[in-house]
Amino acid sequence: MILHIQQVIDAGTLSVIRDKLQQQVFANGLETAGWAAEKVKQNQQLRAPHPIIELLQQRLMAHPLVKAAAQPAQWVNVMVNRYDTGQHYGTHMDDALMGGVRTDLSFTLGLSAADSYQGGALVIEDSSGERSWRLEQGDVLLYPTQFLHRVEAVTEGTRFALVGWIESMLREPQQREMCFDLHQAMQAEFQQHGKTAQYDLLSKTYQNLLRRWAKR
Repeated sequence: MILHIQQVIDAGTLSVIRDKLQQQVFANGLETAGWAAEKVKQNQQLRAPHPIIELLQQRLMAHPLVKAAAQPAQWVNVMVNRYDTGQHYGTHMDDALMGGVRTDLSFTLGLSAADSYQGGALVIEDSSGERSWRLEQGDVLLYPTQFLHRVEAVTEGTRFALVGWIESMLREPQQREMCFDLHQAMQAEFQQHGKTAQYDLLSKTYQNLLRRWAKR
């Protein structure tokens, strides 16, 4: 399941963050590149601990759709990436383990308005081919870390994004998708009709699947 969630961060917060990011000193992205990725990686990074990163991560962790889709156990290696004109990150595979934490899900949170830069699309390769996203500011893309992916070259302007990885309590992508679908159906039933027998049945199935599959 690849999930695009819009407006996770409000415009006022993003405006303040973008101004602060312009004042930060970013490190060379090669500092966190593996022996193969360093051949295709050209970007800059601002790494935790940092107040900007902590604020954005807290907002993500509190968002109900992110929590329902990811079922997070741990967050790892959260950072802000900066791509200036000409910079890119070629096709690569993220590490399965980061600091001893399994990476089940990746996320990208757009911090730049899509019309403030050109290029810089996030491209994910799956069995159907390639899909690309140019996220609007405040939007997050949440996707299984199992896919090859890349960030195309920025041809004009600067692209800022928060990225990171999540170890989920539900290890398998199909488990996460089924539980997310059930959660959404349960919420829709409650909002439309209240605590009905149908809601109780959906809730029972959802909670029992979590009980069966969730591991920490």
